[in-house]
This record gives sequence, C-alpha cells and structure tokens, in this order.
Amino acid sequence: MECSNASADVVLNTESLGKIPIIAIMEHASIPWAIKDSESRIVYMNNAAVDFLNLPVGFDFEGRTDEELPHPCSEFAEEIRAQDRKAEASKEGTETIITSYFGRQGLLAPFYTPKFPLYDHEGNVIGTMLYQKKFELIHLCDFFRELSPSVITLNQPDSTFNEKELDILFYAMQRMDKKGIAQNLHLSLRTVEKRLKTLYNKLGINSLSALIEYGRQFGHNRYIPKKLLQSGVNFFW
Repeated sequence: MECSNASADVVLNTESLGKIPIIAIMEHASIPWAIKDSESRIVYMNNAAVDFLNLPVGFDFEGRTDEELPHPCSEFAEEIRAQDRKAEASKEGTETIITSYFGRQGLLAPFYTPKFPLYDHEGNVIGTMLYQKKFELIHLCDFFRELSPSVITLNQPDSTFNEKELDILFYAMQRMDKKGIAQNLHLSLRTVEKRLKTLYNKLGINSLSALIEYGRQFGHNRYIPKKLLQSGVNFFW
C-alpha cells in the first residue's frame, strides 16, 4: 500500500490525537494487537494477530472468548481471563509470558504479552488492549529446561511476601535445595536458612516440599521476578 501525503498539512497536537482511531494504529502494526471487552470477549484483532493465532481465513472472532478460539491457547483461557481482570484493575496493566504454538507454521515459542486497561471518555474501564512480542530466553533457560505450553506472569501472584521472600520462593519453585538457592542469590547458606524459616513460620509449614506445594497452589510456579528478565532476556520487535 502506498502512503498518501494528503495528511502532511495536518497539525499534530493533543486535540488532533484524540481524533485518531486507535484501530488505525493497530491496523498498520506488524505485531499482534487485540482488544477485549470487560468479559474477555474479543472485540478486535489486527491481521497480525489472526496470523499469530493461525486462525482460519474468514474466521469470525468477534464476540468470542479465548476458549472458543481454534488454537492451543484455548486451554489457558481461565488464566488469560484472570490476567485480563488484573489488567483492568491496575493502571500499570499486567505482563505475561505465554508459551504455545504460534504463527502459520505453528511453532512452539514464548511471547511477551503486556495488557492495559481500556477507558471510555468518562474514565471508566471498559476492557483491555494487548500486544505480543516474541522474546528469547538467555540466562533463564535453566528455569525452562523443557519448553512446554504455559502462561507465565511477571506480576506477583499475591501480596503475602516481600521481595526477598519472593526471591527465595522463586528459586525453591525451581526445585533447588538451600545450597542452590544461596548460590543463585549470592547469599550465605545461613541467610537462606533464616529466610526460609521466616517463610515457614509465615505459612505455618516446616519443609521445602511444603513451600513448593504452597507455591503451586497459589500460582508461584508461573511467576518470574521482573529483575531476572531485565538481566537475562532480550526483547525485540
């Protein structure tokens, strides 16, 4: 498609920005973009998103939820819907990593998916908007020895723990013993044992296996601290 110069004399300012349809931006994007309503029904997807999910040509996606899509991601619909609600409740939105079979070739790969609340003119949240970017695991490969379909969150599953405790719990969820946790966090074994004891007391448990079971129950097996991604993952268009 050739670009027209007809809009060259249009003054770009706050007022004119308010008149630019958001879909016009997404339509010209080469990465997947989508919009959902407050019940996670799909309102819009650009062509890149249709190809990304390998949807049949002419497939009517409007009004459908994730579980109604003919794509492997449908098995994660409940988790994806929970992330939609979290995005609506936060001005910062949410960030997830979804690993599944994407593109027309159906290749298994992880994709970074930020979601943002969508507002009407009165400031009411009416849904979510999201885009997806492929990323490569570098230093985190030790935590994903066997790549498999999954949804990973960068948002804390709950507010039970402080940052130091979350670090301990994260490495515990990788089935590391106390020595392995200490090495990865560059802490003494005594410090790790002390923090583990604090976690045990907080949860009313007394073993690493019980801590792992708690983590599974409350979604910590799908949580990655953002600082690890910042130091070990390259994001690219």
